[in-house]
Order: sequence, then C-alpha cells, then structure tokens
Amino acid sequence: MEMLNYYISNNVELIVLSLIGITLLMLILLIINSIRIKKWKNKYYQFMNSKEDFNIEDVLQNNIKDIEGLKDTLHKQKFDIRELEKHVRQSIEKVAIVKYNAFDNMGGQLSFVIALLNQIDSGVLFNCMHSREGCYMYVKEIKDGKSEKVLSEEEKSAIEKAINQ
Repeated sequence: MEMLNYYISNNVELIVLSLIGITLLMLILLIINSIRIKKWKNKYYQFMNSKEDFNIEDVLQNNIKDIEGLKDTLHKQKFDIRELEKHVRQSIEKVAIVKYNAFDNMGGQLSFVIALLNQIDSGVLFNCMHSREGCYMYVKEIKDGKSEKVLSEEEKSAIEKAINQ
C-alpha cells in the first residue's frame, strides 16, 4: 500500500494531466453525440411532417382503412372484369364477306354472304341474293360453326373464312 501511495505522490502531475485528457476526450465525444442526436431528431420531426401531435397509430389505422377500401375496389373490379368477359364472348369478333353471282345471267357479283361470329363460332349468317326482279335477304343462325339449315357453298365459305380469322 505504501508503494502505491509513494507512486501516486510522485506522479500527481501526470495523473492529473491524464485525468484532464480523459475528461477533454469525454467532453468532445459528448459534443459529437449531441450533434448526432440533434440531426436524428431533426430527421425524425421531418419524417413525422413536423407535427408535434403526430400519432403513428392514427397513420397506421388510416392506412389499414385505405387498404380495406382498395380491397373492396379490387373485388368489384374483378367482378366487373368477369362480367365483361361474358359479354365479350358473346360479341361479334369474326366477320367474313363472300361476294358471288347468284344467277348465271347476272354479272358483277352483286350477291353476297356475310358471316358474323363470336368467340365460340356462334352468330348469324346474312345471304343477300340480287336478281333483276329484286334483292332477297336470308338470315341463318349459326351455332358452333354449324347451321340447322342447309348451307350453300358460298355460305359455307363465309363461315370457314370467319372461323379461320
């Protein structure tokens, strides 16, 4: 113990200088940390839109409500898309026209057949026959690319063209 007292008494200036150095180092670190904390605090307030009464729980609840609203909108849009797909399947997509001469003594290919079909090859077939006495229009229903009525070569050709589009 005497040796420790002897060492301390002979080196008091060195010990005091060491403690002053350590104190200065701690003061510098304290200032650096204070500056960093201030920067983080500024970033935090900036993040929180500079509102002191800002409540993150309110923001999260509002976001949850918005998400629920978006889910409802998404379900409605999915339903609407399904309905549109049903309508699109029934809409006319395939059209073909075949012109021909209905009678041997007529020229200019004034008669024609129009096939109007949907995705599943169902629709109508219009056959317009032109003669010197007048123009006659016939309509035939087409289901799955076929008709219950007998089809002429021109009508078969129009259906085949429409299906192969």
